[in-house]
Amino acid sequence: MLEKIKAVDDKLITSVAKLHNPVMNKIMLIMTFMGDQGKVWFLVLALILYFKRSLYIGISFFSALAVSWLFAEVIIKRIVARVRPCHKIDEENLILRKMPKFYSFPSSHSATSFAMCTVSLFLCGTWVTILMFVIALGISFSRFYLQAHYMTDVVCGILLGMIIAILAVRITAQIMSPIIPTIK
Repeated sequence: MLEKIKAVDDKLITSVAKLHNPVMNKIMLIMTFMGDQGKVWFLVLALILYFKRSLYIGISFFSALAVSWLFAEVIIKRIVARVRPCHKIDEENLILRKMPKFYSFPSSHSATSFAMCTVSLFLCGTWVTILMFVIALGISFSRFYLQAHYMTDVVCGILLGMIIAILAVRITAQIMSPIIPTIK
């Protein structure tokens, strides 16, 4: 089963390389840059806190972001130790300017992006959630397009981020409901 998944991942990586062109390469580099170190998500968090002025929403977003990054980047990657696809291709075919140092599985860009998007689904309006979903999808796809991750890394990162976000919203609500009784 694992060998079949690896074979599909390899085929998909080969297929995405056929989509490469100068315009898409620049767009994908911008998208991946937005996800680096959670840049766009800390900006979104600051804006949401400014406009919503809600400790509950802020803690939910921050805990989902921090825990999804911790699990994806620090814990799971070191356990699985999967080599990135960009480490297997020739330098002249690389689009990434800076090679990622750590392992591939799961994508922490995807995990943190979809953690933020999922919290938004529960706590923010439709337009905010749609905007965050588009950004999260762009960041996640960029990681596959740039060959920093396999498709399974991205998909599992998305699922991990969503699960952690759901837990973050529920746990934050339980912890804060005695403090702020309107939280359910």
